[in-house]
Order: sequence, then C-alpha cells, then structure tokens
Amino acid sequence: MAITKTTELNAIEQRAAQRVNLNTAEWRFYGVVILGLMLVIWAPIVFAFVTAPPDRQFMGVIDGVPDHNQYFAWLHSFTHSDLAANRLTPETNEPAFFNLLWWTTARFSVITGVSYLTAYTILRLVAILSLLASLLIFLPLINDQPRQRQIAFWLICTSGGFGVIWIIVKYAASLPEAPFPISIYTLEPNTLMIMQAFPHFTMALALIIAIFSLMLLAWRTKQSRYAVAAGIVGAVLALQHAYDLLIVYSALGLFGLFVWWRDRQFPAVLFKQGVILAIFSAPGALYLAYLVANEPTWGRKLEQFDNAGVFTPNPLLLIILLGVPLLLAFAGLRKRMFFSRDDREIFLVSWFVVHFGLMYLPLKFQIHMLLGLQIPMMLLAAKYIDEHLIPVLRRRGKWVLNIGLVAVFGLSIITSVYIQGWRFVYLARYEQPHYLTNDEIAALQWLQQRTTGNDVVLADIEFGQFVPVWSDARAYIAHWAGTLDFYTKRDNSRIVLDPATSATQRRQLLDEFQVSYVVMRDRDGNRAELTRQSADTLEPVYENATVSIYRVKRR
Repeated sequence: MAITKTTELNAIEQRAAQRVNLNTAEWRFYGVVILGLMLVIWAPIVFAFVTAPPDRQFMGVIDGVPDHNQYFAWLHSFTHSDLAANRLTPETNEPAFFNLLWWTTARFSVITGVSYLTAYTILRLVAILSLLASLLIFLPLINDQPRQRQIAFWLICTSGGFGVIWIIVKYAASLPEAPFPISIYTLEPNTLMIMQAFPHFTMALALIIAIFSLMLLAWRTKQSRYAVAAGIVGAVLALQHAYDLLIVYSALGLFGLFVWWRDRQFPAVLFKQGVILAIFSAPGALYLAYLVANEPTWGRKLEQFDNAGVFTPNPLLLIILLGVPLLLAFAGLRKRMFFSRDDREIFLVSWFVVHFGLMYLPLKFQIHMLLGLQIPMMLLAAKYIDEHLIPVLRRRGKWVLNIGLVAVFGLSIITSVYIQGWRFVYLARYEQPHYLTNDEIAALQWLQQRTTGNDVVLADIEFGQFVPVWSDARAYIAHWAGTLDFYTKRDNSRIVLDPATSATQRRQLLDEFQVSYVVMRDRDGNRAELTRQSADTLEPVYENATVSIYRVKRR
C-alpha cells in the first residue's frame, strides 16, 4: 500500500497535483485504511456476539464495563425523562443531570424500539464515522502535503505506544501482572482503542477536531459564521464531555498569544471569534459546574474520581505510553514553529504543547486531558518522518530506508496489535462482566418489571452494576465513582450476603438506606444458607437455578 509522493512543481502545478492526489491515490489510501480499521474494530465484537455460549449473553461492551453501565443507567433514565438521577448509589436524589449524547441515544432507542445494546452499537458506528470524517476534513486544512497527511492519518488511527514492553517484562520476570499498566492501557491517546470501545470519547474527539477546523477557517477567512458554527459544535461538546472544553479553550488561547507575540499586534479578530465560541459553548459547561458545586450527589461523585487510581503517567512512563511518535514529534519540534509565518504551524504546536500543561493539572480527571494529543503529535511526527527521517534513510540505501520505516511504523503499532489480540483471548473466556448468564438476565428482567425509582437493590457489584441499566431501581453498589462512599458500601454488601452475619448487623445495614431487595447468586456464596440464616429479614420472592432475589421484610 503505497503512500502518495509529493513532486517538486511550481505553485499552480502543485495545487493541481494535490487536488488530483486527494481525489485518487490519497482517497484510495484512506479508503483502504478505513476498511482495515473497520475489520479490526468490529472483529472482536462480532466474535463475542456470535460465539457466546447458549447459557450466557455478551453485553456489548469489550472494555470499561463499569463506566459503560454508568452511561447505560443514564440512557435508561433518559428514556423516561430529560433529566437523570444518580441511580448508581442508594442515596435519594432528584433528577438533575443531563448528557446530550446519551439523551439522544435514549430518544433513538424509544423512537425505533430497539434495545439499549442495539442503540449503543449504532452509536459506536456513528461515532467512528464522525471521527474519521472530522479527520479527513481537518488534515487538508492543517497540512498541504499529501504524504504527510497520509502518514499522520495512519499513525493517528493505529499507533498505540510502546507499552507492550511491560508485557514482555511480565513474562520474562514471571510476574503475576504487567507493571505500570497505565502506560499500556490508557485509552485517551489511543484512537483505535476509543473507536473500538468508547464511543463517547470517540465522539468527543470528533467534536474537538471539528471545532478546531471551524476556528481555523474562521481565522483564515475572517468570517464569523465559522466561529458561530464552532460555537454550536462546542455547545454540543459541553453537554456531552464538558471538561474537553479546557483543551479547546487552552489550545486556542495559546495560539492567540503566539500570534500576538509574532505580529506584535493584538489579534482582535481571533479574540472576537473566541468570544463567539465561548458564548455558545460555555453555558453548558457552566451548568455542569453548577451541578457539581451545588448538588451533593453529583459533587461527591466527582470527588471519588481518584478511586480509580488512574492519573497521568510520569514523563518517563508517558514516553512508553505514547511511544515512537512522541519522540519523533519532539524531534521535529522547532523553535521557529512557535512564531512561524504559517498560522497552521503555530496552531499545531499550540495544540501539542497545551496538553502537557493540562494533563498534569491537580485535577482528579487530569488523565482525560490526554484526549486529542495524538492529533498534533502524529502530525508533527509525520512532518519529521517525511522531511528528515526519510531523506536521511534514503541516502543510506533502499534497504536501510525500508528497514527504518518498517521499524518506525512497526514499533508504533506493536501495542495496538497486542491489545487487539488480547481482546479475543479474554472474550473467549466468556466471563463476567462482559457476559451475563441467562439466569442473571432473567433476574434482571424480574427486577425490571417489579421495581420503581423508590426501590434500592443490594447485590455484589458484579451484578449490582447492571441493576440501574435494566430497571428504575437504585443500586446499593454499582460504580467506583457513582456509588458514594464506594469502599464502605462494597464491604457492607459483602457483609449482608455473608450467611454468617448476625441478624442484627444485617438488619442495620439494610435499614440504613431502606434496601428493598437483595440479590444473591451461587457465585456470591451459599444461597440456601443465607435463606435459612436471614429468615426474619429476607423473604425469597424469585429464584432460578443460580440466582435468588429476596424482599427485605419491614419491621
């Protein structure tokens, strides 16, 4: 699969050649890459659906199951209302939260009558196509060299860093787990991973790119209509993934400062366009900030983000996470770019540099500020590969050139190859939480038909996280951030399900949050023993081969 070469032509001929390349060889390249991406992205998903054993079902999520169940709980709420309560925790709270992405998905589900899994699968496809389309629009705006655009597109869509080195260390040293998993599996800068498994990040990245494309057009043409369009897209982003506006505002702000410094003149037009963007996009972000500051349930949820134990890797681990493209991007970074006469270069380095400030801010969600870094990083890396690395390697002979490029691109995708292979391995185990047994689904359907928003259901978190997805009930324990006092409730749920727990202690824990139902599976413990030991507190109301549901008896 050849990458289009740029020839030396005069200005008019070069522009004509680029149009031809974009319409023929370059589009053919993009088409082949996109086709390959679709096969890679959907292969494990189709595998999981098709090969699921008769006694269990694939739940449609191949990564981040707890977080997805949080989103699915919102989706379920949005099928009834325009606002959602936090049903991942037993504390009573009023509907107050709105998320445009999951509200739209819920509306689609209601209108078409499809299940939440079908709606989610369609959302994943729409998000992927949106991201690819935004990239194909943005790349010609930021770079007029076809070969560099193609290299950047390939790296953006496939590169996964060099974290696989820790997998090698794991097996070489016979370690139980790979060290520093954060430098292997952090998803925000891994475009392939988010396209495959995290449509909300995929759509957010597509919107970020769209905003930057429109703002570049606004600045280039001095037409405010593009800034208005960027503001509308920003408003959509604010109501879906509000903290990504930090990236947008910071990158554009730094771009404005560099332009001001270069021209020794305040860029009034750019400032006006930035104000237009903020007028449209800021209200949604301010609404969510107000919600977090004034609604205790949602504010405490944000405070628990550190329960995941995930923060931006230190600089050395960051190099491993981002791999060869990061090193090439830094190699290609030049001081002159910050004051270039080409505004595109200034914008590119502004976007690239701003992430390194944002990702280390003392915020609980700092690691999310890595989202989007791959775009300017890969563009800088592609520029260095094309303008410096390839000429140096070519001078040393064809074999050196081929081996060098294979090494660069091979090391860039090696972790992505590992992750894709690993997906088939763990999906082929047919284990929870990626799959639920038919008995568990039957129990969820029973709860779906009989519970209301006033009910609280206690179960092990492995099952409990699905309760607010399938029913209107609140879960006693469901999510590492969404469940307030997560660790306490996790321990308490285990105490309640332990047949050895005294009747007094069990009653006290159940009464604290007015638990309505308790669910126990064979994998959680001895159901028969729990039935005997809790007869004064729990009344069996549903039972199948592996799952029992108890109603809590009121005093």
